[in-house]
Amino acid sequence: MALHVPTSSSSDGLYDLADPNPPVIGPLPPAEEHAPAATPAASSPAPIPASPVPEPTTVADAAAGEAGEPPQAEAQPVQGEAPKPKSKKKKRRKKRYDAPSWVVSLVIHVVVLAILGAATFSTEVRKAVANINSALVSGKGSEEEALHVLATPAEQRSDQAAGSEGTPAASSEGGGGGFTGIGTGPPSATPQVRGVGQGIGEGTSLPGVKVVANISGLGMIPTATKLGVDLGSGGMISGDITFEAKGVGEALDQLAREILRHLGQHKLTVVWLFDESASMKDDQRAINEKFDQVATALKINVDTSKKQAAPLTHAIVGFGKETHFELEKPTFDIDQIGKAIDHLRVDDSGTENTMQTIHDVIGRYSPLIKKDRRLLIVLVTDESGDDGDKVEEARQAAISMKVPIYVIGRQSLFGFSTAHLKYVDPVTKDVYWPGIRRGPETADLELLQWDGLHERWEEQPSGFAPYELARLAKDTGGIYFLLPSEENMRVRQREKLYSIQTLKEYVPEYDNRLAYRERRAKSEFRRTLFAIIQETKGYPFRRHFPINPADLIPACQEAHQVATERLNVLLKIEDRLTALKPLRDREPLKRWQAHYDLMMAQVVAYQVKAYEYRACIDAMGKAPPKPKTMPNQSLVVEWVIDHSPDRKAPKENTEKKYVQAQALLKQVVEMHPKTPWADLAQDELNRGLGCQTNEWHHNPQYEERAKLIPKY
Repeated sequence: MALHVPTSSSSDGLYDLADPNPPVIGPLPPAEEHAPAATPAASSPAPIPASPVPEPTTVADAAAGEAGEPPQAEAQPVQGEAPKPKSKKKKRRKKRYDAPSWVVSLVIHVVVLAILGAATFSTEVRKAVANINSALVSGKGSEEEALHVLATPAEQRSDQAAGSEGTPAASSEGGGGGFTGIGTGPPSATPQVRGVGQGIGEGTSLPGVKVVANISGLGMIPTATKLGVDLGSGGMISGDITFEAKGVGEALDQLAREILRHLGQHKLTVVWLFDESASMKDDQRAINEKFDQVATALKINVDTSKKQAAPLTHAIVGFGKETHFELEKPTFDIDQIGKAIDHLRVDDSGTENTMQTIHDVIGRYSPLIKKDRRLLIVLVTDESGDDGDKVEEARQAAISMKVPIYVIGRQSLFGFSTAHLKYVDPVTKDVYWPGIRRGPETADLELLQWDGLHERWEEQPSGFAPYELARLAKDTGGIYFLLPSEENMRVRQREKLYSIQTLKEYVPEYDNRLAYRERRAKSEFRRTLFAIIQETKGYPFRRHFPINPADLIPACQEAHQVATERLNVLLKIEDRLTALKPLRDREPLKRWQAHYDLMMAQVVAYQVKAYEYRACIDAMGKAPPKPKTMPNQSLVVEWVIDHSPDRKAPKENTEKKYVQAQALLKQVVEMHPKTPWADLAQDELNRGLGCQTNEWHHNPQYEERAKLIPKY
């Protein structure tokens, strides 16, 4: 948890996104925004490129191979001879007996895998699965339900994120989602993507490939495709990191299907990891209510004797700064599970050591993992965690023990780390803005960390999961469930959903931070954008000014000088970006192209903002205004500078830049429609390029009482 502070700071550390103890006090947000300024996160270490894979075959070729009809070259007649009539009988014989060796090998492997899978599918598990199927399906829909797992030929795997260097540009037939499947290499760096909002699912994102699984009885005998999730680092299929769930109930419904799918292959112990921060109580309550419905159906349809309950057991674990095992011994007793969720404590440390908890839980329960039993983790959290620098240790533990990780969580913020909650002091009625860590969606910062006036606070959603959690879900074959529902403590309710059909060309890179940073360092284009982000992290202008004229006038003069210096720097940055334009057009990832387009528009817009800021504080310094409410012993009054559409600077100095800034921002909206880049550019236009003066009232003990704010 973090509380926003009025001052800004910058750091060049490799990973300070996980700083558990940021500064503690925050000013009232601007009157027209009513939202806090987010403390910018510093740079983070970066991601490892995946190994190369064979050239992909086409969907048509794969389909032909499955049918046992590899393409055959048509025989040509000898010159001078009359063409001989084709023999249908010979053609049929050739079709039946002359299949190429890879087809024979494929058939043999499928049969062997099916036999091995069937061997683990005991009578006990069959009976439990049949009953669970009845509880989940309950007669609704068709007997065959499309599970959220993409089954595709191994040859169509991709080892790079969509649009990565060296990969073909995203297309309508694959795009950011890519094709993945089981194989012998490492997990694909391309995430499975699913329709978001009115987006696309398996049926439309993969033309010609329809994946269904029979979940109505004993049709769950493992196939080569389903076993892919259990092949560990030797071939785990990519997970799904963009599964839109309209609420906790829908997420649990799909999660039940996933549990069922795993039960079709082996017995299963599910460990539920609950973030115990105060901001999670509403999500915990919703999960417990829905879980009770699903669990009650399981209780009715499955014999809960010790022998019959063995196929599926649950453990409940809570975490914050420390990990505690609320229901340590796995059980199928539904009553115990519900009581354990109800008894989860509230962690008041403000620290969420998510990665360490995952690592420790896998170590604690790894003795249960045997030939016929596996472990599955369900993480329930509204944050990205404060120990993201340990993501590789958690990932390696999960992959080595073949533990899929499913996450019920929230969207990452777009390009920065801190979401803010609203807290009202019960005594003074002052409003505070404690922060929780929720992002970014990338391995390191890729966007400017200020808005031309102050630190960022717009809390624009990214459409993707936080980087660390997305990496875990993707590489372990799990799912990240994006919950769009409103949170009762959030300042800004902006849980907008984006269609993955649109965002598939903007998918973040999900390999490790080291490889990510190395790749960025080799690219002059990306390296320059990141350098500008770092240079401007300490650029927010002074916001708070005293109302006493004797203190106000020198403060305005000093702020004017600082704004002039930064205006000159912004003009030079614009020149650097203009010179970089040819490299922008050669950049293979559309995501980085969009970064450039937005940054250029913002840099020009912030030049206008600097002119307007100077005009605003110059007016205050020349004729100190009188506040509407005068301060007293129980009330402090300050001036604050906020965004405004009003223009105060001389138009002869700003008109050309004003027109240029508006044109560039509108161009971002047009070039990247229905994306976070377009929405953030529109925010810039909506709040205006000018500034205005407002009053801020608070109790004299504002800073002291900030120490009493609960940590989230």
